[in-house]
Amino acid sequence: MALTVETGSGLAAADTYVTLTAADTYFAARDAPAAWTALSNALKESALKYATEWLDGHYEWVGVIKTLTPAQALGWPRTNAFDHETREIEVDAVPVRIERACCEVALAHADSALNATQARGGAVASEGVGPLKIAYFDWASVEPTMPHITRLLRGYGRSVSSGVVDIVRG
Repeated sequence: MALTVETGSGLAAADTYVTLTAADTYFAARDAPAAWTALSNALKESALKYATEWLDGHYEWVGVIKTLTPAQALGWPRTNAFDHETREIEVDAVPVRIERACCEVALAHADSALNATQARGGAVASEGVGPLKIAYFDWASVEPTMPHITRLLRGYGRSVSSGVVDIVRG
């Protein structure tokens, strides 16, 4: 399964923000976690594709999608986008922080599937074994929290993973 990497031109067939080589290089510079290096290339590619979908589904990105047509498959590249330091984000590229976040989400997905089905929506009131018990707040999300991703993407968009979905009538 080949990757179609977004180059910054707004490709219609793009399915990832990161090349497999770039992801491998990224993790090699970070002590090459076994959860990544143990994967076959096919599984790494699958994780990168899922990570890209996850990012686009969990963030409302700043600026405006570059092509303004259905032809652009992914959320990046964008125009009129500025980072948290008010620097303009290059129009013809995917920002490095988006690429890094894609790698990190791919690793998280490879380690523990982020698309796993949650029994009863994951809304566990309490669980325990013997005298040890865990109870979750009513407002606790069923999705994992990824503070590192949040920090990487600071200024690039806003997380919409609250479970609330806007429905627009056509």
